[in-house]
Amino acid sequence: MRIVYAIAAPFFMLGAASSLQSAGGSMPDPAREYNQNVDCHNAYDLLVHDFHNGTAMSATARDWAVAHEASARNGTPCAPPLPEMIARGGSWQIKTIEGRDAAAAFYHKQKDPAALSELGIAWLNGSVEGGTPQEGLEMINEAAKLGDPVALFTMGTIHAAGALGATKDHAKGFDLLSQAAAAGHIDAIYRVGLHYHEGLGVKRDYKKAFENFKLAAERGHFYAIIMAFDMINSDRGVKQDFKLAYRLSRTVAEQGEPYGAVMAASSLLQMKNPLEHEDEILYWMDQGITRGDDNIRGQLVPLREQVVAAFTKAKAPPQYTPRAFKACPMKTVCTVNHYSGLQSCTTNKDYWNDCDG
Repeated sequence: MRIVYAIAAPFFMLGAASSLQSAGGSMPDPAREYNQNVDCHNAYDLLVHDFHNGTAMSATARDWAVAHEASARNGTPCAPPLPEMIARGGSWQIKTIEGRDAAAAFYHKQKDPAALSELGIAWLNGSVEGGTPQEGLEMINEAAKLGDPVALFTMGTIHAAGALGATKDHAKGFDLLSQAAAAGHIDAIYRVGLHYHEGLGVKRDYKKAFENFKLAAERGHFYAIIMAFDMINSDRGVKQDFKLAYRLSRTVAEQGEPYGAVMAASSLLQMKNPLEHEDEILYWMDQGITRGDDNIRGQLVPLREQVVAAFTKAKAPPQYTPRAFKACPMKTVCTVNHYSGLQSCTTNKDYWNDCDG
């Protein structure tokens, strides 16, 4: 099955060279953020926003909102969001005046870092009036000093990229991202893995890079799964393990990502006996062709033909070819007559040898 191994190599490169646009493309967007930031401040603002737009509110949510407003006035900690609020997910930014004022009260009376971070992000992005982007950035920076994970991630990303007027400083960015990662911020965990992988602001360490990618992948970060898959495939920082690579790739593929199908087919093709997985390999290739963009389809279709040809050849019975004719040696055998004493000899082919005649 050597030809199958040779075909497997282009699969991973196929996705890497493809468009990074997820809409009808080939790979998940590497810039997409997966951290679900639902706290009491943005949860309250979302309820207020829904109320203004005529969305019905449950009695439980209404009671929670009233209690939140009381906590803001009285300077007591806010209650955590209700399960129904957390279930909505996302990273809602403060958009209402009521949400803005409540968050401000929590910060001024309690120095709540999450409230300050939410206000800063809202002003930085202009989602609510009351402050400038520069003031928002300063508030996020202050919230990061107070240990807010979202603010730490935001400032770490800004310093690592040299964005918004900041001087590019990979070491400072790595330090801030590491703090956010330690607090469980999914995107920060992934970014720390990237810093270790590329040696940005820290000594390159593939083992630590893989550990962070694995940790982020377990929390649902798709691009961390892809990075972990790549390292497993290339025996970089972790032992090559195509069974694990296949499990990771299915996580991506089963979410409808066409690149996951490419990853799955590649993993199966590189296993010890890919012929055992023929149906699965062709299934994932077909999924990639169906879901992928023109780039993926244009490359997968001919690759699929090669794989089918390789499997057909591997399953075909061996062609019989007779061995080359090997002439038998001649052997002379002599006997002596017991009565006359005369010797007589005969020479014949020695068929007892490994020969054909």
